[in-house]
Amino acid sequence: MSVFRPSSRLTDPDGRDWELYAYRMKLPDRGGPDPWLAPDPVVGAGPGTAPPRAAGGIFDGALWLLGLVPRLILRLFWDIPRAGLQALGSDEWTVEAVTWQPHRTTYTWRTTGEFRRHVLAQVEGQLARGEVPTPRRATYLGASR
Repeated sequence: MSVFRPSSRLTDPDGRDWELYAYRMKLPDRGGPDPWLAPDPVVGAGPGTAPPRAAGGIFDGALWLLGLVPRLILRLFWDIPRAGLQALGSDEWTVEAVTWQPHRTTYTWRTTGEFRRHVLAQVEGQLARGEVPTPRRATYLGASR
């Protein structure tokens, strides 16, 4: 089972396609890049001012991309190894049900390796019947939209 490939796919009675994922490794949420790093080609543009030059926009974009490099290094050399070590010492599994129609909706549970397959089967069956899943032997972590 992998976070990159769904454990199962199904369609509920409303026609929404769901994908179920089960994984052990949970990366910390770092959020998006800092807003002050994002390129803003219209800074200072207003009535009576000249539009920004293309070279300035390219320079700002390059600086923005350069600012993402430390985040990538942190993710590759700190977050991933740390999450892998924590997963080795733990028997906790995360089960997620995800749909993208009409908007992204995610339900998340945490369970143990012993009950992982049971939780996946319960979630799959309840979604296929059009119910909001409430699997036994799993802790509900919440929904996101």
